[in-house]
Amino acid sequence: PEALLKLAVWARNNDLPRRSEDLLHEIINLSPDHPAARKMLGQMKVDGKWMELPGALQLAQNKLEAGKIDLVLEQLLPAMAELAGDPQQLCRVKLLEAQCLLAKSRYEQARQAFEELADKCGAAEAVRCAAIADILKSHPGGMFILPEEYPPTASLVGGASVQAGPAPLSDKRVLAAALHERAKLDIKAGRTAMDEGRKLEAAEPEAAKAKYAQAEKCFDAADALVADVSRSYRVELARRRVAIISLSMNAETRKYDLLKDDLGKKDLTPAAYKDLVVKMLRALNNAKADMEAILQVAGPYDRELVLEVTDARLGLQKVNALRDILNQELNGK
Repeated sequence: PEALLKLAVWARNNDLPRRSEDLLHEIINLSPDHPAARKMLGQMKVDGKWMELPGALQLAQNKLEAGKIDLVLEQLLPAMAELAGDPQQLCRVKLLEAQCLLAKSRYEQARQAFEELADKCGAAEAVRCAAIADILKSHPGGMFILPEEYPPTASLVGGASVQAGPAPLSDKRVLAAALHERAKLDIKAGRTAMDEGRKLEAAEPEAAKAKYAQAEKCFDAADALVADVSRSYRVELARRRVAIISLSMNAETRKYDLLKDDLGKKDLTPAAYKDLVVKMLRALNNAKADMEAILQVAGPYDRELVLEVTDARLGLQKVNALRDILNQELNGK
């Protein structure tokens, strides 16, 4: 095994990763618990089983949920940090460490850990980590005052809730409540921007679009703190965006109808006929683009916006059929 390990290291250092991996598996066949070979394969031993980092992270998360915090902090996290092969994996390991520190009521260390993660994680996770760091900074003693019972529906489904009043942020339910309070502020800002956009729709559609983009950013921030908390508001935002796109779509379909009426009223030269057909086709293409935009906006909420999605799909079928006829006409068929 040791000779094969030297060869596997040499192969990896000389751009022969597949050959290196084959050699490592040969070592495992000879010595199933060979630590160096297992480590090179990206594996660690947890509860007597060798597993790769994703599985180890999930198991460590389960142990944290079961209250085995010291085991995770002292044994699993150091080994996982060594295995982390890219920034994303390292971020997941560090996030688990920050959660453990918070669960142990080591609030200042947890604050520092979440603060560092805010600079390293992906966009949504960074927003959440920054918010947690700020909450811990604002409550250095670790006590947060819940304005109401959380979660409010826990008693209805037989779960345990935290009563209103002071409670420790080391309790994940209390942290969830604190994040929920932050998310409410983002939702409020988003609703304000959305209301302002609604007033501008008819007279200034571009300004309304800008307000709706601002609202979406607020809802993104809220969802980063509490998953999918702003969905109902996003549905309404999608409905307002569809309304704006529909104004453009209706204008193009009216333009097409007027051009079609001209086609039946005038004697046209071949050149003028072709020009009119091209204009009709352009109007249909613009309407088609608007219908596709409606489907893109409303698609994620097709259950709530079923009428908008259905109308756009039927409209596309009609427009595509008309476009085929006009294209055939242009091609002399």
